Amino acid sequence: MGFSKSYDLRAVLALGITLLIPALLSGQNNPNPAPPGTELGMTIEDVTVQPGTVFELVVHLDNPNPIGDWVFAMDSSSPANCQFLVTNVGSGIDAYTVANGTLPPGQCDIFTNTTDILAIMMFAPAPYQSSVYGSEVYRITCVAGMTPGGVTLPWLCSSAVGHSAGEVVVTIVNPPVSEEPDLMRGDVNMDTVCNLTDAINLLDYLYVGNFVAPCADACDLDDSGSVNLGDAINLLSGLFGSGFVLEDTCQADSTPDVLTDCLGSNCP
Repeated sequence: MGFSKSYDLRAVLALGITLLIPALLSGQNNPNPAPPGTELGMTIEDVTVQPGTVFELVVHLDNPNPIGDWVFAMDSSSPANCQFLVTNVGSGIDAYTVANGTLPPGQCDIFTNTTDILAIMMFAPAPYQSSVYGSEVYRITCVAGMTPGGVTLPWLCSSAVGHSAGEVVVTIVNPPVSEEPDLMRGDVNMDTVCNLTDAINLLDYLYVGNFVAPCADACDLDDSGSVNLGDAINLLSGLFGSGFVLEDTCQADSTPDVLTDCLGSNCP
């Protein structure tokens, strides 16, 4: 794990800790200083996204101790595949400010570049407790690149009550390929042709109930997501040249809907 950007976040982090920790340890905001190596309890879950997706990384901090400060840093090892857009405080920090007042600049500072994040927190007049305010401390909005693969985002956080470090893996995958078979809209009885029999079967399906349609999407001529009288009118219009263009060719159903899956295919 490492930070190797135009400025070294580890150096900035060390400077922040050097400036913050001694002052905080001597004040009332850190009633329980921890020995070196104590786990702070910060976590960030891995995510899987599609190319070009804007997504969030949620930073949680779960620690039973009152916390008076921390310095948090994150780095994108592959900006072309994952860039940071903005870092906002999470619901836990929002709850803290409702109870204790808004943290002004100098106590809540967040610096977000496309490749780096640095956040410094100093809680006054009261320390932060995840058991009281909640564990969600940051929400980081990112954008994924267009190339499938994985990108590793190393991060670290240090406080007077402990330290955490880790890596978030953002996996970029192409959207799943639809497994729905091609279909011919208008071929209601799925005999591979569109004719008057299909119109009769569709009306039977809608109003009599003797015909069981093996493919609802084949009955949905206008691809509206529902089967109704308009589809029967469109089918008749297409068959007899009255205005509706009957697309009696095999095509993929690319429009999401709640119609039941087809039983087989009316296409070769």
